[in-house]
Amino acid sequence: MSPSYTGHVRRRTSPLVRWVDRIARWTIAAGGIGTIVAVTMVCVFLIWVVVPLFSSAKLSDHAQWPTASQSESLGAVQLGMDEYGELGWALFADGKLHLFRLADGHQIGAVREIRGAGTGDLQRVTAWAFGVDGSTCAFGFADGTVQLGTIGFKTRFMDAKDVPEEVKQLRSGEAADLDGGMVAKTSGGQFRLQKLEVALDPPTPAVSASAIVKIAFATRSEGPIFCALSADGKVNVNSVEKQHNFLTDEDTLTVDTVELPALAARAASPSYVLISGLGDNVILAWDDGHLLRFDIRNFHKPKEAEQVRLLESPGARITAIRFLLGGSTLIVGDSTGNTSAWFGIKPHNARTPDGIELVKAHEFAGNGSAITALTVSSRSRTVAVGAADGRVNLLFVTSERVMAQATTGDKTPVQAIALAPKSDVLMAATAKEMTLWNVNPGYPEITLSTLFRPIWYEGYPGPSLTWQSSSGSDAFEPKFGLMPLIFGTLKGTFYAMLFAVPLAIFAAVYTSEFLVPRARAAIKPAIEVMASLPSVVLGFLAGLMIAPAIESIVPAILATFLTVPFVILFFAHLWQLLPANQAVRMARWRFIAIILVLPVGVGAGILLGPLAERLLFDGDLKAWLNGRVGTATPGWFVILLPLSALAAMMLMRSYVNPFLGRVAGVSRTQAGLIELGKFFIGSALTLLLSWIAAGLLSSLSLEPRGFVVGTYVQRNALVVGLMMAFAVIPLIYTLADDALASVPNHLRSASLATGATHWQTAVRIVIPTAMSGLFSAVIIGLGRAVGETMIVLMATGNTPIMDWNIFNGFQTLSATIATELPEAPRSGTHFRTLFFAALALFVLTFVVNTVAEIIRQRYRRRAHEL
Repeated sequence: MSPSYTGHVRRRTSPLVRWVDRIARWTIAAGGIGTIVAVTMVCVFLIWVVVPLFSSAKLSDHAQWPTASQSESLGAVQLGMDEYGELGWALFADGKLHLFRLADGHQIGAVREIRGAGTGDLQRVTAWAFGVDGSTCAFGFADGTVQLGTIGFKTRFMDAKDVPEEVKQLRSGEAADLDGGMVAKTSGGQFRLQKLEVALDPPTPAVSASAIVKIAFATRSEGPIFCALSADGKVNVNSVEKQHNFLTDEDTLTVDTVELPALAARAASPSYVLISGLGDNVILAWDDGHLLRFDIRNFHKPKEAEQVRLLESPGARITAIRFLLGGSTLIVGDSTGNTSAWFGIKPHNARTPDGIELVKAHEFAGNGSAITALTVSSRSRTVAVGAADGRVNLLFVTSERVMAQATTGDKTPVQAIALAPKSDVLMAATAKEMTLWNVNPGYPEITLSTLFRPIWYEGYPGPSLTWQSSSGSDAFEPKFGLMPLIFGTLKGTFYAMLFAVPLAIFAAVYTSEFLVPRARAAIKPAIEVMASLPSVVLGFLAGLMIAPAIESIVPAILATFLTVPFVILFFAHLWQLLPANQAVRMARWRFIAIILVLPVGVGAGILLGPLAERLLFDGDLKAWLNGRVGTATPGWFVILLPLSALAAMMLMRSYVNPFLGRVAGVSRTQAGLIELGKFFIGSALTLLLSWIAAGLLSSLSLEPRGFVVGTYVQRNALVVGLMMAFAVIPLIYTLADDALASVPNHLRSASLATGATHWQTAVRIVIPTAMSGLFSAVIIGLGRAVGETMIVLMATGNTPIMDWNIFNGFQTLSATIATELPEAPRSGTHFRTLFFAALALFVLTFVVNTVAEIIRQRYRRRAHEL
């Protein structure tokens, strides 16, 4: 075997070494492939959970039967169903009430009839109204009386001894008629009996001398309230008080009646009467689209609040109208097939006595066929509408999403429509037949628009980007806008990197290029130990100790950001005044000198902070931030100081340095004095430029409050930025120091040999060469900051607001996922939306890292050219 270039004869590689080499190669390859597969599978899993959010709702035919088999009356006016999807009821215009099976329309028991307490024709029901839940109701009669009550199902599970023998023979899932109701055998072997109960209060005293034509009601904490339109055209509002006699076990109703102001402007009586959910507004609407709203908060002095035109199309007529869940949003269907949603807002320039104005916030375009029936869900903002051509649409108001469409078999006008309590069954009645559909609603709250674009939510003055996933009210409108969370993630990352990157990079440059190796060997491990501190510990300290401490000394903290670099630069210029031989001997003590100077800068900040607060902010910085005192000039002055310092440095470099470069023959001490003078002149120029620019911006009526600064909140972006920087600095510093240390020494030697100083060598040779590594360090630190959870969660108010105010809080994607996912119902809208947030964070990180890698490769190619 021939010798190698080293002169040694190469021996044959042993089989064991070859096998170990192969195993190592396979292991490394498997690890790399496994990492790629694991990351890919995480992305696939997130997509798998998220995709159903954007699937459409589905309507599937369930049953259909002739209406004629139920009643020969004038037409259905109200439908209802039980929560199990087994029984239904229908109220017809003649007051007859039918109970039937939903599976086949089989009638159960005798037909009931809603009748008043009068005699003869005065018992006839002439008006009716039902609540959003479909069970609470009010009936008006020909004698002018009103009855309030409920129509609903009562369910009980029967004891085995009470079950008839023929019913015991039922198989699981089968049902039979029993005692005017239906008993069904459940999958668990229990017997569930359901009956339809009509529970009406005693009739009120007559509230009108003529028949009640229209009626509306609401339930308040102090008792029910209803509004009645009588045949003589009068509209009155009635407050009901129920008193129970324990001796006779009877209820007595007392009614306080107030008539609304005369409607002289309208010749015809209103076509629709409604009361808001809180019972504070009465709505009168005419079929030509005219609406009157009365404020009845002062019950005995109702007053007209506003007039609104609901329809814009010429010749269009209102054909259906009712309140959505919560009783604040008005749903209007018209003769052109359009459906619109109106609710009250409180604009600053409101022209109404109560400061509320009705606005049209959402609209669904129709196909020209009139809306003939309308109902709303009792658990969401879903609306079901039936049209004159037999078309049935499911709509979701907030997202303006048409969930599903279907058509009745006979394609005749839909007279009544209903949604089951769980919104999983839809029933529509025409003059000839009833049709039933099973409903799979999907996730109608979510569209790309609701996630990323402004949406007009109920009561809001306009479209907004909002995240609010839960509330204590059943009428709550979920708000799943992700933009506030994405903004909060970027805001927290920005402020963390603003503090971390300069400190980490400058520290790495100093320890790598200026610090003696023995000191660097001790300092670098100490900084790396900082990375071992758990995030929860840092968050705990930030929330319970750092945030309250900063709040008490905000001016001093802000002043410290200016005094510390100023003092360090000042003492650096003083160092240049040392004689050359003494400066060389003391070079090893420069780091100790910096450490000793830092307390001077901090002390100067503590002393100057209150003074600056008195001079610039009228002695109260927080009051200035709230806008209670002062002008915009001091705020712009402080904010523009960094930019003014850069401008002053450029001016000095362009005009002063060329002049001083022509001065020759000066000693080291004289040169140091010149540099010290330049430092003071530059500092004064910085203050002057900042004050001039601040005055200019203030004269243009530009205000920093509400933009980059604003109301002070104890747990804010400043605290988060400081603590996240503490967590990120060790990571950036370590990688940056390694990148700088990997720069070949011959490049440094060549630069120093040409007469360059250590600082010039570091800035012009070492840093450009190591730029790819430095950039990688910054990007890795950025990824650490983007995904941070516990510090953000514990050190901010966790409020999803969108502003750059450093003194306010925010909410991030990661913190939202951590806090809300454990409480989100599995596979529900909230649950899947949080997974979408995780996917958005994944994509955001992927895009940032991809762009960063492209830039890093460019720097790396440039470095290889050196």
